[in-house]
Amino acid sequence: MFDPTHLLVFGLWLVGGFVSGVSGIGGAMVAVPAAAMFIPMHELIPLSCILNVVMDGCIAAAHFRHCRVSALWPMLAGSLPGAFVGLFILKFVPGAILQGAVGALLLYYVYWQRTFRVTEVHRESWSHGGAAGFGAGLLGTAISFDGPPVGAYGLYVGWSPRTFLGTLGVFFVIRGTMTCVLQAGAGLYTSAVIEYAMYGIPATMLGTLCAFPITRHVNQDTFRRVLLAIILLAGVVCLVRSLF
Repeated sequence: MFDPTHLLVFGLWLVGGFVSGVSGIGGAMVAVPAAAMFIPMHELIPLSCILNVVMDGCIAAAHFRHCRVSALWPMLAGSLPGAFVGLFILKFVPGAILQGAVGALLLYYVYWQRTFRVTEVHRESWSHGGAAGFGAGLLGTAISFDGPPVGAYGLYVGWSPRTFLGTLGVFFVIRGTMTCVLQAGAGLYTSAVIEYAMYGIPATMLGTLCAFPITRHVNQDTFRRVLLAIILLAGVVCLVRSLF
């Protein structure tokens, strides 16, 4: 049965899909904190994981030819044990703590974006790639934000924007599918989650596809500043709500 929350899910992931279509990451960081005001975290996180796979699938399809396949293996190898740790956290940690963790990560992400600078390009390695994959698997499964660890790795090794989008798009699809399988096996996909997903999936696809034709016309610096301001506000809201 339709209720206003379904319309909220559609609208938030329409915006989230657009944000990810422009920047490659950040869609869930925009949608999840707002949705957390209306949807319990233990339903919202599995929902976001489903929609992330759809969102990343659209991005991967558009930039697949730029994917660095050799870089995927260490990240995927690290993401599997990370996903099991994240599943344990999601199942047994209270929703208020999960929401506080989301807020803290969002604030740290803004800080990292404002302070992190690449002074030299490094070679890809199994150790660094595996560590980034482990972090993505843990965070992606526990709170649905897998972007920061592998995003930092992509900057660390100096991927070009298209290589960044193609490689991370494919990685997120594979890693996210792995998470969805684990969450489904743990019984986290309730009828409410599936019902929300039926509204979120077309919204995510529409938002992501709408971003592609205008990406080259968007001022990336301005877009980045606005996005960071939104993420900062969302992080503060999540932290405050987790305390009351």
